[in-house]
Amino acid sequence: MEHTDNSEFSRPVRIKDLKKRVTHFDVEATPEECRALATRFGLPSLASLSATVSVERLAKDRAVRIAGRISAHLTYLSVVSLEAFDAVIEDQFSEVLTGEVETGHQAELDLPPDDENMGLIEDGGFDLGEVISQNLSLLLDEHPRKPGEGDAPDGVVWTDSDAEDEEENPFSVLAGMRDRLRNGD
Repeated sequence: MEHTDNSEFSRPVRIKDLKKRVTHFDVEATPEECRALATRFGLPSLASLSATVSVERLAKDRAVRIAGRISAHLTYLSVVSLEAFDAVIEDQFSEVLTGEVETGHQAELDLPPDDENMGLIEDGGFDLGEVISQNLSLLLDEHPRKPGEGDAPDGVVWTDSDAEDEEENPFSVLAGMRDRLRNGD
């Protein structure tokens, strides 16, 4: 079973302990776990994290489908004003975990094509807390802004595409200089 000693929010689940079809869990992080997750995700604070989850056994226990709803109350820092503000995240997630096959290939499972998030069942189980933590990280806003906050005071708005343009080619500056010299600028 996947287990890391430094897991901030660990809830190990063994496949053999699950009900035959679907098992329901209500999971809530302790204040200490919330503080540790806030540090992990670079948040000023994570006041609460809870999830209602159902785990369905699939493919003769070689896979499980985990579906649920995450609810988190947290504090972001605005990328514009650098001021802290509170936010609530409530969203659904779905993930399929499969067992490792000795041949090195994933077992051919009859799963619907919409189950794209695939993880591994290791040593007969998985860490439900880590599954919830990873899905929360996918829901976090990468460029949070306070409600009603517009662009930066100088009008510059940074996006992911701006960062990609900067890293495009370190020699593009030299190419631009060469072109200006050829044109007589």
